[in-house]
Amino acid sequence: MDGNLKDLALETYSRVVTAELRINELVQERLSFGDPLWRFFTVYLEPRFLFNLVIPMCGIYSQALLTRLVFAVGLASTLNSFAKWILPEQRPLWLLREMYASSVRSPSPGVALESHPLSCETTAGMPCAHSMCFTVFTLTIWMFLSAHAHSGQRWLAGTVAYGLIFCMWLSRLYLATEFLHQCVLGTFIGIQAIGALQQNADYLWSRRRRWAVTGVLLLGGLAAAVYFAKLNLDVDPHWSVREAFKWCPDPSYMRHEASPIFYLVRDLGILMGIALASPLSNL
Repeated sequence: MDGNLKDLALETYSRVVTAELRINELVQERLSFGDPLWRFFTVYLEPRFLFNLVIPMCGIYSQALLTRLVFAVGLASTLNSFAKWILPEQRPLWLLREMYASSVRSPSPGVALESHPLSCETTAGMPCAHSMCFTVFTLTIWMFLSAHAHSGQRWLAGTVAYGLIFCMWLSRLYLATEFLHQCVLGTFIGIQAIGALQQNADYLWSRRRRWAVTGVLLLGGLAAAVYFAKLNLDVDPHWSVREAFKWCPDPSYMRHEASPIFYLVRDLGILMGIALASPLSNL
Protein backbone atom coordinates (compact mmCIF):
# COMPACT_ATOMS: atom_id res chain seq x y z
CA MET A 1 0.00 0.00 0.00
CA ASP A 2 2.79 2.42 0.95
CA GLY A 3 4.62 1.56 -2.26
CA ASN A 4 1.52 2.31 -4.33
CA LEU A 5 1.04 5.67 -2.62
CA LYS A 6 4.67 6.56 -3.21
CA ASP A 7 4.43 5.62 -6.89
CA LEU A 8 1.21 7.63 -7.22
CA ALA A 9 2.82 10.66 -5.56
CA LEU A 10 5.88 10.45 -7.82
CA GLU A 11 3.73 10.08 -10.93
CA THR A 12 1.53 13.02 -9.92
CA TYR A 13 4.57 15.17 -9.20
CA SER A 14 6.11 14.22 -12.55
CA ARG A 15 2.94 15.23 -14.39
CA VAL A 16 2.70 18.53 -12.52
CA VAL A 17 6.29 19.60 -13.22
CA THR A 18 6.00 18.48 -16.85
CA ALA A 19 2.94 20.71 -17.22
CA GLU A 20 4.80 23.54 -15.51
CA LEU A 21 7.69 23.15 -17.96
CA ARG A 22 5.21 24.09 -20.67
CA ILE A 23 4.32 27.20 -18.67
CA ASN A 24 8.00 28.18 -18.67
CA GLU A 25 8.12 27.57 -22.42
CA LEU A 26 4.97 29.64 -22.99
CA VAL A 27 6.35 32.57 -20.97
CA GLN A 28 9.60 32.49 -22.95
CA GLU A 29 7.74 32.43 -26.26
CA ARG A 30 5.07 35.05 -25.53
CA LEU A 31 6.92 37.49 -23.26
CA SER A 32 10.33 37.71 -24.92
CA PHE A 33 9.58 41.38 -25.76
CA GLY A 34 10.04 42.13 -22.06
CA ASP A 35 13.48 40.52 -21.82
CA PRO A 36 15.23 43.62 -20.34
CA LEU A 37 12.51 43.96 -17.70
CA TRP A 38 12.67 40.29 -16.65
CA ARG A 39 16.45 40.49 -16.39
CA PHE A 40 16.16 43.67 -14.32
CA PHE A 41 13.88 41.97 -11.79
CA THR A 42 16.16 38.96 -11.43
CA VAL A 43 19.45 40.88 -11.27
CA TYR A 44 18.60 44.07 -9.38
CA LEU A 45 15.82 42.85 -7.09
CA GLU A 46 17.40 39.60 -5.93
CA PRO A 47 18.05 39.17 -2.18
CA ARG A 48 21.78 39.97 -2.46
CA PHE A 49 21.10 43.27 -4.22
CA LEU A 50 18.30 44.11 -1.80
CA PHE A 51 20.67 43.74 1.15
CA ASN A 52 23.62 45.50 -0.49
CA LEU A 53 21.90 48.50 -2.08
CA VAL A 54 18.11 48.75 -2.12
CA ILE A 55 17.41 48.33 1.60
CA PRO A 56 20.22 50.73 2.66
CA MET A 57 18.78 53.30 0.24
CA CYS A 58 15.39 52.91 1.92
CA GLY A 59 17.13 53.98 5.12
CA ILE A 60 17.54 57.44 3.59
CA TYR A 61 13.76 57.79 3.80
CA SER A 62 13.34 56.37 7.30
CA GLN A 63 15.54 54.57 9.81
CA ALA A 64 12.45 52.82 11.18
CA LEU A 65 11.71 51.45 7.70
CA LEU A 66 15.35 50.37 7.34
CA THR A 67 15.20 48.42 10.61
CA ARG A 68 11.96 46.70 9.64
CA LEU A 69 13.28 45.74 6.21
CA VAL A 70 16.56 44.31 7.49
CA PHE A 71 14.71 42.35 10.16
CA ALA A 72 11.91 41.02 7.94
CA VAL A 73 13.90 40.29 4.78
CA GLY A 74 16.78 38.85 6.83
CA LEU A 75 14.46 36.38 8.56
CA ALA A 76 12.72 35.50 5.28
CA SER A 77 16.02 34.89 3.50
CA THR A 78 17.25 32.68 6.35
CA LEU A 79 14.03 30.66 6.31
CA ASN A 80 14.37 30.24 2.55
CA SER A 81 18.00 29.12 2.79
CA PHE A 82 17.15 26.51 5.43
CA ALA A 83 14.24 25.18 3.36
CA LYS A 84 16.53 24.69 0.36
CA TRP A 85 19.29 23.27 2.53
CA ILE A 86 17.05 20.69 4.21
CA LEU A 87 14.76 19.70 1.33
CA PRO A 88 16.19 20.73 -2.07
CA GLU A 89 14.16 20.49 -5.28
CA GLN A 90 14.98 20.45 -8.98
CA ARG A 91 15.04 23.52 -11.19
CA PRO A 92 13.31 23.51 -14.62
CA LEU A 93 16.42 23.33 -16.80
CA TRP A 94 18.00 20.62 -14.66
CA LEU A 95 14.88 18.47 -14.79
CA LEU A 96 14.27 19.05 -18.49
CA ARG A 97 17.79 18.05 -19.46
CA GLU A 98 17.65 14.98 -17.25
CA MET A 99 14.40 13.99 -18.94
CA TYR A 100 16.02 14.16 -22.36
CA ALA A 101 19.28 12.57 -21.22
CA SER A 102 17.69 9.67 -19.35
CA SER A 103 16.64 6.60 -21.28
CA VAL A 104 14.36 5.60 -18.42
CA ARG A 105 11.93 8.51 -18.74
CA SER A 106 9.73 8.27 -21.75
CA PRO A 107 8.16 9.83 -23.63
CA SER A 108 10.15 13.09 -23.64
CA PRO A 109 8.20 16.17 -22.48
CA GLY A 110 8.36 17.84 -25.91
CA VAL A 111 9.44 21.14 -24.34
CA ALA A 112 12.31 23.39 -25.39
CA LEU A 113 13.60 26.02 -22.96
CA GLU A 114 16.18 28.68 -23.70
CA SER A 115 19.09 28.87 -21.29
CA HIS A 116 20.50 32.21 -20.13
CA PRO A 117 23.63 33.04 -18.14
CA LEU A 118 21.26 34.00 -15.33
CA SER A 119 19.72 30.52 -15.47
CA CYS A 120 22.82 28.91 -13.93
CA GLU A 121 21.76 28.94 -10.29
CA THR A 122 23.65 26.74 -7.83
CA THR A 123 20.99 26.47 -5.13
CA ALA A 124 17.89 24.29 -5.17
CA GLY A 125 14.61 25.59 -6.53
CA MET A 126 11.99 25.52 -3.79
CA PRO A 127 10.87 27.87 -2.45
CA CYS A 128 11.86 30.67 -4.81
CA ALA A 129 14.18 33.02 -2.89
CA HIS A 130 13.54 35.91 -5.30
CA SER A 131 9.76 35.65 -4.86
CA MET A 132 9.88 35.10 -1.12
CA CYS A 133 12.30 37.90 -0.22
CA PHE A 134 10.83 40.35 -2.73
CA THR A 135 7.34 39.65 -1.39
CA VAL A 136 8.48 40.39 2.16
CA PHE A 137 10.39 43.48 1.00
CA THR A 138 7.48 44.89 -1.02
CA LEU A 139 4.76 44.19 1.54
CA THR A 140 6.86 45.58 4.40
CA ILE A 141 7.20 48.87 2.54
CA TRP A 142 3.50 48.83 1.65
CA MET A 143 2.41 48.29 5.27
CA PHE A 144 4.83 50.95 6.54
CA LEU A 145 3.57 53.57 4.09
CA SER A 146 -0.09 52.53 4.49
CA ALA A 147 -0.04 53.54 8.15
CA HIS A 148 -0.14 57.18 7.03
CA ALA A 149 -2.37 56.83 3.94
CA HIS A 150 -6.11 56.82 3.33
CA SER A 151 -7.98 53.79 1.99
CA GLY A 152 -7.72 54.78 -1.69
CA GLN A 153 -3.96 55.19 -1.48
CA ARG A 154 -3.60 51.90 0.39
CA TRP A 155 -5.61 50.09 -2.29
CA LEU A 156 -3.52 51.59 -5.09
CA ALA A 157 -0.23 50.83 -3.33
CA GLY A 158 -1.36 47.26 -2.64
CA THR A 159 -2.27 46.74 -6.29
CA VAL A 160 1.15 48.00 -7.37
CA ALA A 161 2.89 45.80 -4.78
CA TYR A 162 1.18 42.60 -5.91
CA GLY A 163 1.71 43.57 -9.55
CA LEU A 164 5.45 43.84 -8.90
CA ILE A 165 5.44 40.46 -7.17
CA PHE A 166 3.70 38.93 -10.21
CA CYS A 167 6.37 40.47 -12.44
CA MET A 168 9.00 38.75 -10.31
CA TRP A 169 7.24 35.44 -10.97
CA LEU A 170 7.31 36.10 -14.70
CA SER A 171 11.00 36.99 -14.50
CA ARG A 172 11.87 33.68 -12.86
CA LEU A 173 9.66 31.70 -15.24
CA TYR A 174 11.10 33.48 -18.28
CA LEU A 175 14.68 32.69 -17.26
CA ALA A 176 13.63 29.08 -16.52
CA THR A 177 15.15 29.25 -13.06
CA GLU A 178 11.96 28.27 -11.21
CA PHE A 179 8.75 26.33 -11.65
CA LEU A 180 5.49 28.19 -11.13
CA HIS A 181 4.72 26.31 -7.90
CA GLN A 182 8.09 27.38 -6.49
CA CYS A 183 7.30 31.05 -7.17
CA VAL A 184 3.80 30.76 -5.71
CA LEU A 185 5.06 28.92 -2.64
CA GLY A 186 7.79 31.51 -2.11
CA THR A 187 5.22 34.32 -2.10
CA PHE A 188 2.82 32.34 0.10
CA ILE A 189 5.50 31.66 2.71
CA GLY A 190 6.58 35.30 2.51
CA ILE A 191 3.03 36.50 3.21
CA GLN A 192 2.69 34.06 6.12
CA ALA A 193 6.05 35.21 7.49
CA ILE A 194 4.93 38.85 7.32
CA GLY A 195 1.75 37.97 9.21
CA ALA A 196 3.67 36.07 11.89
CA LEU A 197 6.13 38.94 12.33
CA GLN A 198 3.28 41.44 12.67
CA GLN A 199 1.53 39.33 15.32
CA ASN A 200 4.70 38.80 17.35
CA ALA A 201 6.42 42.13 16.68
CA ASP A 202 6.38 43.34 20.30
CA TYR A 203 7.84 40.06 21.56
CA LEU A 204 10.56 39.82 18.89
CA TRP A 205 11.62 43.45 19.09
CA SER A 206 11.95 43.33 22.88
CA ARG A 207 14.26 40.28 23.04
CA ARG A 208 17.53 40.94 24.82
CA ARG A 209 20.85 40.55 23.05
CA ARG A 210 21.91 37.32 24.74
CA TRP A 211 18.70 35.54 23.75
CA ALA A 212 18.92 36.77 20.17
CA VAL A 213 22.59 35.75 19.84
CA THR A 214 21.82 32.34 21.35
CA GLY A 215 19.03 31.84 18.81
CA VAL A 216 21.34 32.61 15.89
CA LEU A 217 24.02 30.25 17.25
CA LEU A 218 21.40 27.50 17.54
CA LEU A 219 20.43 28.06 13.90
CA GLY A 220 24.08 27.73 12.93
CA GLY A 221 24.22 24.46 14.86
CA LEU A 222 21.11 23.27 13.05
CA ALA A 223 22.68 23.99 9.66
CA ALA A 224 25.81 22.05 10.64
CA ALA A 225 23.69 19.18 12.00
CA VAL A 226 21.80 18.92 8.71
CA TYR A 227 25.11 18.80 6.83
CA PHE A 228 26.48 15.87 8.86
CA ALA A 229 23.10 14.12 8.90
CA LYS A 230 23.09 14.18 5.10
CA LEU A 231 26.60 12.73 5.04
CA ASN A 232 25.52 9.91 7.38
CA LEU A 233 22.47 9.23 5.22
CA ASP A 234 24.65 9.18 2.09
CA VAL A 235 22.88 12.28 0.73
CA ASP A 236 25.08 14.77 -1.11
CA PRO A 237 24.91 18.15 0.73
CA HIS A 238 26.28 19.80 -2.40
CA TRP A 239 23.75 18.19 -4.74
CA SER A 240 22.46 21.46 -6.19
CA VAL A 241 26.00 22.67 -7.00
CA ARG A 242 26.77 19.41 -8.81
CA GLU A 243 23.51 19.68 -10.75
CA ALA A 244 24.45 23.19 -11.83
CA PHE A 245 27.90 22.05 -12.97
CA LYS A 246 26.30 19.13 -14.78
CA TRP A 247 23.69 21.03 -16.75
CA CYS A 248 24.89 24.62 -17.03
CA PRO A 249 26.14 25.24 -20.61
CA ASP A 250 29.10 27.28 -19.35
CA PRO A 251 30.46 26.85 -15.79
CA SER A 252 31.76 30.43 -15.87
CA TYR A 253 28.13 31.58 -15.63
CA MET A 254 27.90 30.19 -12.09
CA ARG A 255 28.73 32.30 -9.04
CA HIS A 256 30.46 30.87 -5.98
CA GLU A 257 28.60 33.37 -3.81
CA ALA A 258 25.31 31.77 -4.87
CA SER A 259 26.05 28.36 -3.34
CA PRO A 260 23.84 26.99 -0.53
CA ILE A 261 26.53 27.18 2.17
CA PHE A 262 27.44 30.74 1.21
CA TYR A 263 23.79 31.79 1.46
CA LEU A 264 23.46 30.17 4.89
CA VAL A 265 26.58 31.94 6.16
CA ARG A 266 25.41 35.25 4.69
CA ASP A 267 21.92 35.00 6.17
CA LEU A 268 23.16 33.88 9.59
CA GLY A 269 25.63 36.77 9.49
CA ILE A 270 22.77 39.20 8.85
CA LEU A 271 20.79 37.69 11.72
CA MET A 272 23.83 37.91 13.99
CA GLY A 273 24.11 41.60 13.16
CA ILE A 274 20.45 42.03 14.09
CA ALA A 275 21.00 40.02 17.28
CA LEU A 276 23.96 42.16 18.34
CA ALA A 277 21.80 45.26 17.87
CA SER A 278 19.01 43.84 20.05
CA PRO A 279 16.70 44.81 21.57
CA LEU A 280 15.44 46.38 18.37
CA SER A 281 12.85 48.39 20.28
CA ASN A 282 15.70 50.63 21.46
CA LEU A 283 16.77 51.57 17.93
